[in-house]
Amino acid sequence: MTRYPLHNFAGLTAIVLHRSAEPMRNVVERCDRLGIHALAQTGDLDTEIAANADMVILDIDTGHDGQLPWPAGQAPVPLIGLVSSESPGRLAWALGQGVDAYLPVSALGNLFSALVIAHETFTRKAERSEREREVARQRAGRVDVIRAVLLLMPECGDEALALKQLRAMAMVEQISLEDAAALLLSERQASGAGGQ
Repeated sequence: MTRYPLHNFAGLTAIVLHRSAEPMRNVVERCDRLGIHALAQTGDLDTEIAANADMVILDIDTGHDGQLPWPAGQAPVPLIGLVSSESPGRLAWALGQGVDAYLPVSALGNLFSALVIAHETFTRKAERSEREREVARQRAGRVDVIRAVLLLMPECGDEALALKQLRAMAMVEQISLEDAAALLLSERQASGAGGQ
């Protein structure tokens, strides 16, 4: 059985971006009930304020490019989009920003659910991005593995033994095969340069 983490948002800080006073006040009150320190803001999100936020709750009906102090789709915290009109253009803008969960303004009582979904979605996006970076790094390192095996072949006799030696080096150093190859190549290059 899969276990999901229990969420407790008490003590976290949320920035609430909304131009209308009543919806903003309602969201702030909901946050207070959950123990979340909510900071209301009507304009664009200031970089200094954003640095202290654990999440951002924003009105997507009035959202615009440049409102958030990071590139679209690269929010460093979970984003919760407040939805009123469900206009295709507004939803497209929110999707482009990478909003992690949506909450109709008429259903603010479901804020906790939206927060759970947003934080889980944000965490999974970050994990997926990290896996993609690791795969890209490994792919880029394949050329180094080939070069290292070719470099070891004269000493080892054939490619299988050269690869085995490279794997042994990786195990001893407790690093990936690609990192072992890069290390070997840099060491050989340094010793070659030093010998000249």
